[in-house]
Amino acid sequence: MAVNAAKAVLKQGKTVLLICDVQEKFAKAMYEFGKITQNSVKLINALKLLNVPTIVSEQNPKALGKTIPEFDISGAKGPFEKTQFSMCIPEINKELSTICSGQKPDSIILIGIETHVCIENTAIDLRQNGYEVHTVADCCTSRTQEDRLLALERMKRIGCHIATSENVIFKLLADAKHKEFKNIQSLVKTPTQQTNLVPVSQL
Repeated sequence: MAVNAAKAVLKQGKTVLLICDVQEKFAKAMYEFGKITQNSVKLINALKLLNVPTIVSEQNPKALGKTIPEFDISGAKGPFEKTQFSMCIPEINKELSTICSGQKPDSIILIGIETHVCIENTAIDLRQNGYEVHTVADCCTSRTQEDRLLALERMKRIGCHIATSENVIFKLLADAKHKEFKNIQSLVKTPTQQTNLVPVSQL
């Protein structure tokens, strides 16, 4: 499945954020969880300012806990409980069908855990359903870095755009004349936490 560079854009009113299974019981087991959390908080808060709709899932929350309290998911759709690994359960598919002023979005921003399990399975289903998928690498993790990096590479090969949190924010912002520019600017003054996606020698 080839990547169409012309579709790498993100537009307000045609984009949705999916937050996948960032739950309390996962915190101690995930690679660089604290840094992933900080990056995700910045992204979530920025997308709230840009009025990007959000859908949240939780994997078996009775066993794995609720979405971490650091995330402001007020106003989001869900959390939707699931047992399958992909977020593309009937309830979420139904929400997606009308979430953008009665229409489906063109693009999905995808964050959460685990990269090689629920994130990758969600990305596959979303691509098969015709969505452009922007997997935010510095807001996704797994128990091991190896699984995380290999999953990002596999998602790239099926046509996902492998992004970073600030890349996504500025694509949606699009113009320094945007009414939320100053508010977004204050958010991005907080440095993005490096999560070892790139070797230190290349930074």
